[in-house]
Amino acid sequence: MSNIVFSGAPGAAAQPAAGTSGGGWASLIFMLLIFFLMFYFLIILPQRRREKEFRRMIEALRRGDTVVTAGGIVGKVIDIKKDTVKIKTANTTELEITKRSIATVFRQKEEKSEDQKEQQQ
Repeated sequence: MSNIVFSGAPGAAAQPAAGTSGGGWASLIFMLLIFFLMFYFLIILPQRRREKEFRRMIEALRRGDTVVTAGGIVGKVIDIKKDTVKIKTANTTELEITKRSIATVFRQKEEKSEDQKEQQQ
């Protein structure tokens, strides 16, 4: 009696339940779709927005604007080339940096418009 192992009803053959194999694939595809959508909305879409804002900032770059590089160097734009920008960081120090290294641009126009308003009054 100690060797008896219960394996189901007597005479029943072991058969897989009907319909379980299709549900596994459908749930897997559904989960992959959910993960892809989360990845797209949380990572890809914000990165594209940042890249668009950066391109607009670089395209609007003008002589006289003050820039801050990714390394923390602050300088005034004195020349703009295709892929590089020449900035003046001190009285005589000029650096040529890539446009991709610019982190922030401070507009010179704001200061000019304030000066013009004061002169008109």
